[in-house]
Amino acid sequence: MKRDVRQGSLTIEAALLMPVILLVLMVTLYLFFYMHNKAWLTAAAYEAVLDGSMEAARPDGKIGDKALKKGKELGNTGFFSSKNLKLQASEGNKIQVIYNLDVFSVFGGINSHLQVQGNVKVIKPVSWIRKVKGATDVVRKLRE
Repeated sequence: MKRDVRQGSLTIEAALLMPVILLVLMVTLYLFFYMHNKAWLTAAAYEAVLDGSMEAARPDGKIGDKALKKGKELGNTGFFSSKNLKLQASEGNKIQVIYNLDVFSVFGGINSHLQVQGNVKVIKPVSWIRKVKGATDVVRKLRE
């Protein structure tokens, strides 16, 4: 009488593979949330920078304050498994907004750091248009 020795092999294989499958699933979900946070903060940084650079068109515009205000407004959205959101803004010839975020990992309590920045050159539209118009006038006079 022959008996099939492999009766419980499917149960054992499933018991051995299930932790690996769950680990892959959790790592994938964590990666999706990490990329979501990075994409959201990148968009927020560029939106804050553009909002600040548009403030340069005003004679009494405060570029850095406007970018910080917009950056804080956009950064108040809750992020999955993250803490210590910090915002910096610097101004000059170009305005820059930097977000720093500590992302907590569920796997062994390992923390990772996410830093995202957005920068744009500040162009004052009135002076830029005058310079372009002056250059075209000079080119026209040279052609004559």
